[in-house]
Amino acid sequence: MSLTPHQRNTLIASLLVVGAVLAAILTGCAAPTTPTASPTPAAPSALATPTSPLATPSLTPTTELQPVVVTIGLWLPEELNPYGDGRGAAVLSQQLDNFSEAYPDVQVEVTVKKAHGRGGLLDFLRTARAAAPTVLPDLVVLDAADLETAARSGLIQPLTPFLSGTAAGDRFPFAVSLGAVDGETWGFVVGADMQHLAYRPDLLDSPPLSWTQVISPPVPFVFPAGGHDRQVNDATLIQYLAAGGRLSDDEGRPTLDEEVLAEVLQFYADGASREVISPTFETPAISPTLVLNIHDAAQSWETFRAGQGLIAVVPAGRYWPESDETFAPAPIPTRDGHPFSIARGWVLALVTDDPDRQALAGLLLDWLIAPDHNGEWTQAAGYLPGTLGGLRAWDISNAERAVLRGVMEAAVPPPRPEVMNTAGRVMQEAVEAVLRGRATPSEAARAAAESMGQ
Repeated sequence: MSLTPHQRNTLIASLLVVGAVLAAILTGCAAPTTPTASPTPAAPSALATPTSPLATPSLTPTTELQPVVVTIGLWLPEELNPYGDGRGAAVLSQQLDNFSEAYPDVQVEVTVKKAHGRGGLLDFLRTARAAAPTVLPDLVVLDAADLETAARSGLIQPLTPFLSGTAAGDRFPFAVSLGAVDGETWGFVVGADMQHLAYRPDLLDSPPLSWTQVISPPVPFVFPAGGHDRQVNDATLIQYLAAGGRLSDDEGRPTLDEEVLAEVLQFYADGASREVISPTFETPAISPTLVLNIHDAAQSWETFRAGQGLIAVVPAGRYWPESDETFAPAPIPTRDGHPFSIARGWVLALVTDDPDRQALAGLLLDWLIAPDHNGEWTQAAGYLPGTLGGLRAWDISNAERAVLRGVMEAAVPPPRPEVMNTAGRVMQEAVEAVLRGRATPSEAARAAAESMGQ
């Protein structure tokens, strides 16, 4: 009879706990060890009474055998701290408590560290592996951007053998990609973020889906165009990739499609070619002054909530916890009207290479990624689930779920940092040149493509 990964993990974990209990019993029954130090001589008795082999046992109470508890180590980033404030922290803390109730012989020991940099999760995994491997956790939640480094450094183990076919097959394509290294699963997405559109349903019957619908008639459009760390924002990157643009050639070298970039920049130029935006949401579709002063999607959402624009690019992580009935979600308008976005997220990875501990860790893994658990936590914490089952568990309308599903099914992982270090910078320069009126879309795209060739 074949067992699923969950059944196998449960069986092995149960046997491990039973074995630990038996070991404790045998240890408790063993004869006491004779002390090495010389005992203090006892005072002589007035009457010596011979000891009978059938004498009544001493009435001194024996030490009660304590249940054996096995500990699972879980390292989390500060952003996922179950002991922090907010609904997400409360839900995760309760789920960990419920796990301990379901498996009373297994205790979860949570350690919270910063996500990145010196003293961060990846840094601690490296240093502990070399200097103090006994303090390593059994499971860790990493930024998906660090997963490949952790895998290639031997800090984590492949996750494929521990995932059921149902869990593996329920993932959105972006979650499969974010958790994979060389085609094998090393991490499972437990929380993701991406950008989509928000619009005002009381002022728009339906949101624009394409560039043409944004421009004619003009629909005031709020999005980050000011750049982040001197690189182009995801809002522009989404437009470029959705239109078929490439960021690397067949050999992996950074590149740009001049023609596609020119189309994106022409959309911006056409949207900005009217008079300055007015409080009544008249023309133009794009206000250069407004969008160039917005540097990330969170700021775009805040600007939109303050009353600017009819549509805006917003982060899912801010929109869903903070939205109300005056807003509605939609895909970001693209050249061809097809949904598209870029996903980033947190992945749960296996650290221990001990088979017995892996079985125990598998129990917690299954618990945390169960669709009802992950769905409840992500909605409370302001993240998107990586599975369709997790999305089904969200308490939202069917229309909202359909919008999210369409965006999530079309989302892709972010480009590699080494590519964006070059392409992101020259694309941002092109965006600013067009919106500030210093170059035409064709001129700015040509200059960007030439910069990539230098």
